[in-house]
Amino acid sequence: MYMGLFTNENSLFQRIFIFLGQLIALNLLWIVCSLPVITAGAATTSLFYCTLRMHKNGDCSVFKDFFRSFKQNFLQATVIWLILLLSAGCIYMERKAVLTMPGMMPQIFSYIVTAICIPLILIALYVFPTLAAFENKIRKLITNAFYFAVKKIFYALAVAAITIAPMYFTLVDAQLFPVYLLIWMMCGFSLTAYADAWFMWKLFRPYFSVEEEKRLEFGTDQYVF
Repeated sequence: MYMGLFTNENSLFQRIFIFLGQLIALNLLWIVCSLPVITAGAATTSLFYCTLRMHKNGDCSVFKDFFRSFKQNFLQATVIWLILLLSAGCIYMERKAVLTMPGMMPQIFSYIVTAICIPLILIALYVFPTLAAFENKIRKLITNAFYFAVKKIFYALAVAAITIAPMYFTLVDAQLFPVYLLIWMMCGFSLTAYADAWFMWKLFRPYFSVEEEKRLEFGTDQYVF
């Protein structure tokens, strides 16, 4: 009876081990492919491509699916990533400049900068999953990412909390930092993406046509899943 729990391919333990193995493999692929920094956008898109497939089909071919998405979306993902980096850099410099202003001006402009940061953060959280799920021009992808974020604001809050909170606690808890770092290196990034992808899949699914659903089932090159 106990042996059957491990030898049966449909057993709970077997599914858990396969799931953890996929998360660890995806995590390592994302880290390695993000090391050049400029490729982080394409790596993140590929990570969401695979986690979205896992939610749709319950499985994915980790290496094949990851690198297919990496190749297919590399150009758009890299341009979007550079846009986000440039925007973040401009906001950082603006915040530095605000501190040099006289009187009440720093406080007023701090509110303005914060107001600009909010949609930028929402777009950054949603744009790579959107690119992984849909084919479109960059401007439309960014617009759609913001649309998905504000369509269900509670989903956006959950995604933000899942993505940002673990990173925050990792940075502020010096005592447990080695433990957090080990988790991040093993499966932290892929597990976060998998959790975020649960909300993304529920948002994206109504926008696929019947024909797209049929193609997505087989993971063709034209459609992502």
